[in-house]
Formats: sequence, structure tokens, C-alpha cells
Amino acid sequence: MNHKERELLKTEITVKTAHIKNLGNWLRNSVLVLLISGTLGYWGLSGIQDRFLPDVTGPGRIAVGWIGSIIGVLALLFAVLVYVAIHNGRKHVLELINTLKGVKK
Repeated sequence: MNHKERELLKTEITVKTAHIKNLGNWLRNSVLVLLISGTLGYWGLSGIQDRFLPDVTGPGRIAVGWIGSIIGVLALLFAVLVYVAIHNGRKHVLELINTLKGVKK
């Protein structure tokens, strides 16, 4: 491996590591959306009464529950996909580092 190929590989490792960190932010945000929408879904569909929660009854509350539940399921699917992407990305970066060091399997 010549010097130019090594520098390109180092650049690729740096870029992929930055992308993995960005995916970590997406994972955090999708889990946050999952928690908020799950809470709204539970509140809307369970019918619990609490003095701290707004006293909304009827179709509005059920609609909020269903919308929260649907968004929660979508956020869960997105979080799983992002987690798999992070996992596979880390494995790929480690393979690139091993290639750079000259380690063979």
C-alpha cells in the first residue's frame, strides 16, 4: 500500500467516524421522539385521570392516543434501523483500521 492509498484510507476512516457520530445523534433524537409519543399514546388510549394532565375527553383524546402510538411505532422502527447502521458502520471502520495497520484475518 503506497502513501497516497494510506492517506485516502485515513480520510475515509475520519469521514465514516464523523458519520457514525451523526447517526448517534439521530438515535438519541429518535428515542426521545419514541418516549414522548409513547407517553402521548398511553395517555390518549388508557383513559387515566390525573389532576396534572389536561382533562380532555372524547374523540380528541383517542385521536391523540392513536397518533402518538403510530408515531411511536415509526420512531421505534427508525431507532432500530439507525442502531443497526451504527453497529455495521463501527465494524466497517474497524476493518478499515485493520487494513491500514496491515492486520490480516
